Amino acid sequence: MIQRPELELLKNSGYTWSNPFDIIKIFEKKISDYTGAPYATVTDCCTHALELCLRYKLLQGEHIPEIILPAYTYISVPMMLKKLGINYQLKDQRWQGYHYLEPTNVVDMAVRFTKDCYIPNNHCCVSFGNRKVLKINRGGAILTDDAQAHNYFQLARADARDFHLIPWETQKSYDVLGFHYNLSIDDCARGILLMDEYAKQGTVNTDTMDSRDYPNLKKLNLNF
Repeated sequence: MIQRPELELLKNSGYTWSNPFDIIKIFEKKISDYTGAPYATVTDCCTHALELCLRYKLLQGEHIPEIILPAYTYISVPMMLKKLGINYQLKDQRWQGYHYLEPTNVVDMAVRFTKDCYIPNNHCCVSFGNRKVLKINRGGAILTDDAQAHNYFQLARADARDFHLIPWETQKSYDVLGFHYNLSIDDCARGILLMDEYAKQGTVNTDTMDSRDYPNLKKLNLNF
């Protein structure tokens, strides 16, 4: 059987775990320490991280009739808003490193992953990928200082599962609507290895992408 090498490399680096889900927690702790966010929740992509942030705000009773977005962004963001039934407006706005989903405190930080990049009192969503700082094939994370929101993100990103209860059917109560948005254990292991390698090299990450890396969505026919 062909297997990915990350878990074995993690063992060879001295890491241990009692169950595979511990690897997710190790990765989240490293993200939290690096970015300065009190809490981190990994997801399978940044778009799903943004979605969970907005879902949480809607569940809290927040009225979001419209989101204002920079026109220079990835196409999945307006598609995600359409899925949630939230109207959007594209604004001619240039940005560097991050931008808000106005008027909320949800921050699209897809192209920024730098030391202490977390902005307090916000839900900041980062992205991992081959063009991003942390070159995992695909992934994202929600950074927050809101413990209640974090508890929701932890459950909602993984089918409302409590990772302390294995197998999943031993969990008798599912109290939130969950989504299959979890980052794979192998990708979390790769993230740990990459972050450790950056630490050894003393790598200082800088913003390598900004609004210039995206087309102007106002020039496209968004007919969905």
